[in-house]
Amino acid sequence: LTVCRFKNNKPHPWSKDVSSFIVYPEAANQTIYSPRLEENDIGNYSCVLRNETHAIKHEIELRLQDKLDNPMPTFRPKDLVVSVGESARFYCEAFVGNLYLPDATNEIVWNQMFDDHPHNVSDSMQVNVTREEGQIIGSYLSIPNIQAHHYGRYRCQIVSGNSAQKLNLSVLLSPVEVTAMTDTQLSLLVYVMAVLLLVLVIMFVWICWTVQQRTNSKKDNRCSAQFIANNEHENV
Repeated sequence: LTVCRFKNNKPHPWSKDVSSFIVYPEAANQTIYSPRLEENDIGNYSCVLRNETHAIKHEIELRLQDKLDNPMPTFRPKDLVVSVGESARFYCEAFVGNLYLPDATNEIVWNQMFDDHPHNVSDSMQVNVTREEGQIIGSYLSIPNIQAHHYGRYRCQIVSGNSAQKLNLSVLLSPVEVTAMTDTQLSLLVYVMAVLLLVLVIMFVWICWTVQQRTNSKKDNRCSAQFIANNEHENV
């Protein structure tokens, strides 16, 4: 298992003129951080987790601004395709910064959307988390037992006390589609069934022929025995 990081498609480690980010020495998950952001840190960062058969990639854009006007997404939820009876979990996250008013609060809520109207998510659990001293907030939405009414679009809405602008992150939960058979697959299936039917017919004919032969053989044996018995009686 390998973890690779890139900034604007340039692999880590980076020189100072590319980025000031380094691997946090005390982080077991190899988090990268910058002790002091600089202009050259602006750009697109990506993390690729790879093993022998699969690779997962996550991308994020870093921008600098003097004052945070609106919540900024740091992790967008991913669409899922799940079968009935299985579980599903979504996650969303945003940078909200510091709250400058004592009565200001941050809020993050998951809803299921029907005709663009939010509804509570039934049979689910929402767990909110924070990090970076509360400047980043996130939320997990877990549905342990997917049913037909769970399929559809969901919205993660994040409201920061510093702004009246709401951040809406949408995600789609879809059922597993039944793959239709192609013409080639259908032709192959018909051919296999025809061959099996022919084999069954041949076996049936062979069994009938074998039974008939055995029946005729028994009749011939009885006739021969009767003929011999009659001859012996006449000789006596």
